[in-house]
Amino acid sequence: MKVPFTSLRTAGVRRRSLLWQVGAALALGGVVWSVSPHVHAAPSATVVEAVQLPAWVERNGQRRPAEPGATLRANDKAITASGSRMLLRMDDKSTIKLGEQSEFLIQSIDTARESATAPSEQKSAFKLVTGVFRYATDYTSKALGNKRELNLEVATATVGIRGTDFWAMTDAAHDAVCVFDGKVEVVRDGKPGIELEKPGAFWVVFTGQPEKPAGQATPEQLAKFIGQAEMHPGHGVLLQGGRWRAVAGTLSSVNEAAALRTRLQAAGYPAEMVARDGRHEVRINRFATREDAEAVVKRLQADAALGVREGRATLATN
Repeated sequence: MKVPFTSLRTAGVRRRSLLWQVGAALALGGVVWSVSPHVHAAPSATVVEAVQLPAWVERNGQRRPAEPGATLRANDKAITASGSRMLLRMDDKSTIKLGEQSEFLIQSIDTARESATAPSEQKSAFKLVTGVFRYATDYTSKALGNKRELNLEVATATVGIRGTDFWAMTDAAHDAVCVFDGKVEVVRDGKPGIELEKPGAFWVVFTGQPEKPAGQATPEQLAKFIGQAEMHPGHGVLLQGGRWRAVAGTLSSVNEAAALRTRLQAAGYPAEMVARDGRHEVRINRFATREDAEAVVKRLQADAALGVREGRATLATN
């Protein structure tokens, strides 16, 4: 996917439109990592808050379907399939959004506090192996005095963040970074760092081509970048507290039900098996809406390899 550079006009109306498009007030700048001798640092976890199926989390080479409430620690991966998304929530309430066909590695997350009620200081290192990534700090976290230093590695560069809202992507064709609010620095081996600190500042490098100076993204490009990491309601979204479920089958044979559950889990659907009235129900819980559950039922039925011959969406009552 090639994204051209386009300069924005400097007129006041155009500038205000850009600021509105990127939602600059949604994320605030941060400060550098600084830990006093009395601060204790400890590994921390990141939680899957929502997922648009199918998707996985991977630990020690073992994959399991992603579902709300699952935790990711250092060396874990979050992986999305075609058409899927994932929303992660960090300890300091910052969010990470992953677009479709993304592979994201948590290299390290360490959080330090002087006491249980003191502001936190978080230092994180991530790698975007492929796909789309968006990071945003949380306003309340900033107001509480929490600090952070985050580095994101892509194929050709490392992006250093000090509290911001920004987007990045990497694939075989190129690496790209765009700032919505705050400030980031793009660092490449043996080259001066590139600072992006204006809303809409945009850097891209194409494989096998000379690097170009950073530019400004258009409002249309910004809308496209933002949309790449957003959930699509009604397309298979799971949430913590979601009340709808997709029933993939109700079988007499426990072995057949277990085999169906295994096939669904391998395909990135967090299926479970429950005994009901002498039969075995294979289902996926916590869909946000009926439409989300129905969308997944149709998708499962359309994939002959999964062997889902029936299916329905139902409100979860137990």
